[in-house]
Amino acid sequence: MLKRNGKPIGDTPGQNGEGEPLQFRENDRINAQIDTYIKENPRHWEQIKTMPRERLERTVVWQQLRYNQRSQKLNDGLLRKLDEDPQLKQDCDNLLKHVPEDQREAARVRIARTLVLSKGRAEKQAKNGVAV
Repeated sequence: MLKRNGKPIGDTPGQNGEGEPLQFRENDRINAQIDTYIKENPRHWEQIKTMPRERLERTVVWQQLRYNQRSQKLNDGLLRKLDEDPQLKQDCDNLLKHVPEDQREAARVRIARTLVLSKGRAEKQAKNGVAV
């Protein structure tokens, strides 16, 4: 059973409230991008339309897995750079003191992203002779 925000979701009666089918939001900007892609890639669109439902569903899951793997790889790299720099690591640890224990890992990744990327920008600007 799928859950969103701790509540079960689904398209069968009883799972989504008062027996109503699952409602999806429409975004005109995204729909326009999709329509443009379909017009520019008709062969790919035909290939997608001929896919069996299970294969299509598995493709969507595979794309999500790849997205998660890329995010994890990026986060691991940021945390590695954070651990390599003692000053950044100390700054991060000082900020994490005030974060609840159950939220620390996610906060550590967000803080690492901010610290590592801002340090990289500062170094790049210093190298190019731009005053910070």
